[in-house]
Amino acid sequence: MQEDWHIILSILESPDKTLIGQQKVFSTSPITIGRAETNDMVISDPTVSRNHAIIRITNDYTRVFISDNSTYGTEVSGKKVPKGPGSGFTLTNGDTVKFGNTMVRYELKLKLSAQSTFVGKMDRSFLEDASSPSKPLPEKSEEEIPKEKPRPVEQKAFSPIYIAAIIILIIILIYLIFFA
Repeated sequence: MQEDWHIILSILESPDKTLIGQQKVFSTSPITIGRAETNDMVISDPTVSRNHAIIRITNDYTRVFISDNSTYGTEVSGKKVPKGPGSGFTLTNGDTVKFGNTMVRYELKLKLSAQSTFVGKMDRSFLEDASSPSKPLPEKSEEEIPKEKPRPVEQKAFSPIYIAAIIILIIILIYLIFFA
């Protein structure tokens, strides 16, 4: 089954110049990153730990987390990622991630079917073809989700049979109270 998303990691800077420009596309989660050959993305940089970091996407595709298991640390767009399992940092489309001395660009691409899980408006600029160069997303303020307008209450008309039944019941009730 083909996933509704894929994550692209592009190497921007590295001590190993042959790695610069390489891209890896992932459609499974979690994604392991490190120097060891058993990782999903292997980075041959002596400042990258054997099992440096893990990237996970939530089941509803709304958030992607990175957790740092390294010695030298991980930075996301200049901010330190807390270390250890259980800690994490939310990735935003276009973020740069620094593993040791290697800089990687993170991108999340969603199919239209996956976008239907989001509430409100969403920036769709990152849905371009994977081969086209990407730009960082502009900073946006929180967009307010429009509230539903209250629906007018529909008045149901009473049928003549219903009115007749009520009148008969009232007559029976009066008879029982005063004449029984």
